This record gives sequence, structure tokens and C-alpha cells, in this order.
Amino acid sequence: MRKLLFISGLFLILLGGAFTTSPSASAKSLPKLSTQKVTYVSSALNVQVKAPKSASLLAVVYNHHTSYCKLKKNTCNLNYKFTGYKTFELYGTTSKHQRVTQTKKLSRSAYATNEIVNFSEVRTKSDAQVIVNTLGSHRTVRLYSGKKLLSSQNTGSGQHVSFRLTLKQYKPTLTYTVTATNKKASGAFFIPYLEEPSNLEGIA
Repeated sequence: MRKLLFISGLFLILLGGAFTTSPSASAKSLPKLSTQKVTYVSSALNVQVKAPKSASLLAVVYNHHTSYCKLKKNTCNLNYKFTGYKTFELYGTTSKHQRVTQTKKLSRSAYATNEIVNFSEVRTKSDAQVIVNTLGSHRTVRLYSGKKLLSSQNTGSGQHVSFRLTLKQYKPTLTYTVTATNKKASGAFFIPYLEEPSNLEGIA
């Protein structure tokens, strides 16, 4: 009798496990959000988010902080000011903040300018020149000495700009950023300091 009870109990445990759904599988079964018109303007992420009818609010998670946007006609035109280059997490919730959609992630590649290190520099006895090549046209290149902006140029229809510097301006603290239209500037790229007249190309 004991053996029979043990077998019956084991069968019920196994049967119960067959109907248990893991949290990850459950999350994947939720409906998805859709995003469009992702831009970066005036220090803010701008994106139109559409959610299913089950969602009343859009949760926005950035740098471990969560805020909520009220959905109107299942849509939120998000305008979120932020600093840094972290990943955004978006998901729909009920009015009581219970999640009802999958999480949509927006990494820096969605809102920031994608660039690579691509420059050349020449130092002479009298001055220095820095040429920056970009991945696309109509990009603004800003040259800095530390936190001070030295110069800003747009590539126009081309894909490079040239900066001429005096030796007084040419210092070991030179960096540059690249900004595409409606995108956040790329991270800063370091320009090595040439102590003597010479030239250098940097591509990575």
C-alpha cells in the first residue's frame, strides 16, 4: 500500500511539472511592442511606441530608473532626456504596473552615431593638421582639447573634414566626436600626440 501511494505521489509530481511554464517561456508568449521614428534631438530620445490594447502604460527603464508614459490610442510619443549611452528597456503595463508585453530594447546603436576610428594627422615644425574620415556624409565632426571645443565642421556631401592647428592648440588632450543628423554624437575618439614632426594614421 505504501509503495502504491509513493508511486501515485511521484506520478502527480511529474504530471504537475509537465504543466509548469518557465518565466522566460511565459514572457516570450506576451505580445510585442513596435517602435518607429527613433531620433535624438535636444538631448532627448524621441521614439513612437505602439502597444497592444492590454497595455495602459509604457514603462521606460534607463540606468536602473523606471518611468511611465500614458498610452493614448495604444501609442506613446516618447521624449526622454538622458545622459550616457546605456540601453533602454521598454514594455507595456496595466494601470497597476503589471507587465503585459515583451521587453523591447534600444541600444546605443539605435539612437547614437555609429562610427569607427579613422583619422590621420601630420605635425610639422610650424603647425599640425588632423583629417577625420567618417562612415557617412552630412556628419558634424567636433574637435576638442580636453573639454574645450576647438572647431566644428560638417562633411557636407563628402566623408571627411580637415582641421589646421597651431602648435599651441596641438596638445596631448585632443579628441573628436562625430554626429549624424538626428543622432547622438559618437563617443570621443582619442588623437595621439606627436612629440616631433611626423605623421600618423589611425584606423580601428
